Amino acid sequence: MLSIIISSYKPANFKALKENIDKTCGIVYEIIKIDNPGLMGITEAYNLGAKKAKYNFFLFLHEDIIFHTDNWGEKLISHHHINNLGVIGIAGGTYIPSVPSGWFTNMNYALINILQREYDTTLRNVKTFTQKAHKAIAIDGVFISISKDNFYNYSFDEKLKGYHGYDTELSLRVAKKHQNYVVSDILIEHFSPGNPDKLWFINNMYIRKKHRYNFNVKNDEKTEMLLYKAFTKTFFTHYKKSFTNYFKVLQFLPILRVKLVNCLKLIKFTLYSND
Repeated sequence: MLSIIISSYKPANFKALKENIDKTCGIVYEIIKIDNPGLMGITEAYNLGAKKAKYNFFLFLHEDIIFHTDNWGEKLISHHHINNLGVIGIAGGTYIPSVPSGWFTNMNYALINILQREYDTTLRNVKTFTQKAHKAIAIDGVFISISKDNFYNYSFDEKLKGYHGYDTELSLRVAKKHQNYVVSDILIEHFSPGNPDKLWFINNMYIRKKHRYNFNVKNDEKTEMLLYKAFTKTFFTHYKKSFTNYFKVLQFLPILRVKLVNCLKLIKFTLYSND
């Protein structure tokens, strides 16, 4: 049995999703709708919904989706019997860099199984793996499932405001003690691309400061350098150059993950690349 928790601000989307779940879920479930037209951040809305949930497994779900898989509830519950399971998603990543980042770093480390609508309404079928359940680290919040017992040991971090980063933060915290997975036998269609705005950026800096832990089995020097440079460029589109802001960037320097000579190159890049 499944408790489905949705932070809702578009009644038409919620209505369509509810009707779709009725037709496709295939198990006993409840839907807990938290009306949230900008009243609270998604972490607060989800924690509030979890307090109202009565079943042993939770699914936190965006309302701008529909399911294309029949009896997907049965499949989800079967995955919850994996040993030492943490969080289940339908998209996630297998590499966590030193710099602030969401679940996605690049396609080499992306686990995705989704039908994605773009802004021009184009539908892309994105599937990067074939295993029914693939080990992951960070999980995308469009679909994020966790047992009631595990959730009560963690819950969402309400210091994160707005609608960004809650998924990465929770899944990283869980990944320190459990194994997260992305599954391929549940297919959804997602109607809106992401919106990595300034608050997304700020929240991810908070998350990386909170979780300095190296989750990776093996460091990827090339990826670390590329992501550090991308982070630096983005940072200085949001903030002016100053001694304080240089320090804020350099605190994420991948000192233990790249060669010394490359660290020096990254320091130079930080100080001079945008001049």
